[in-house]
Amino acid sequence: MIWWPSEVPTIQHGLFTLRPLCEADADAIYQSCQDPLIPKFTTVPANYTIELAQDFLRSKTPRLFEERKAIHWALTINKEVSPAAIKVNGETFLGPFSIHSIEEHNHIGEIGYWLNNAVRGHGYGAIGCQVITNYAFETLGFRRLAGLVDSDNQASKKVLLTAGYTHEGLMKSRVTSADGSQIDMDLFAATADSWITI
Repeated sequence: MIWWPSEVPTIQHGLFTLRPLCEADADAIYQSCQDPLIPKFTTVPANYTIELAQDFLRSKTPRLFEERKAIHWALTINKEVSPAAIKVNGETFLGPFSIHSIEEHNHIGEIGYWLNNAVRGHGYGAIGCQVITNYAFETLGFRRLAGLVDSDNQASKKVLLTAGYTHEGLMKSRVTSADGSQIDMDLFAATADSWITI
């Protein structure tokens, strides 16, 4: 059985911190979601508002945690990355990360993430995925984490491969997009029995 923490833990890895999302992240999430790539490649709606960010933090995130369906974090780094990077409480906000679509009885879940536009291209996404995957396998007791990526999202595929995930195949017409068309998704996965801890 998966061990479920009483609260979302803070996880340190060098200069990086995975910490619980908080109210102070609302503006960072709102600003990040103005980048058209985020709604294009995630479930974040286009025309994202500050109210949606606040609802995500105040309602959706705690409810999913209480229901044991998802754990959400903010990935931050304690250094200056770019003049355009967003700061929250003195640290650079890189983006939200999660384990979601959790099936406790099967010991599985999915990893999810996106990065703010100003901090992409430095390998931060792969580090965030590695740290979460280590925690999921070593502490929580997951046995498999999957990552589903829009087949056109080359950068996100690279993140998972760099993190140590294996490409398992193409899932045809897996997701319905906002315009009603079907999107192919690439399936990546990591398993506890073959994971190499960073």
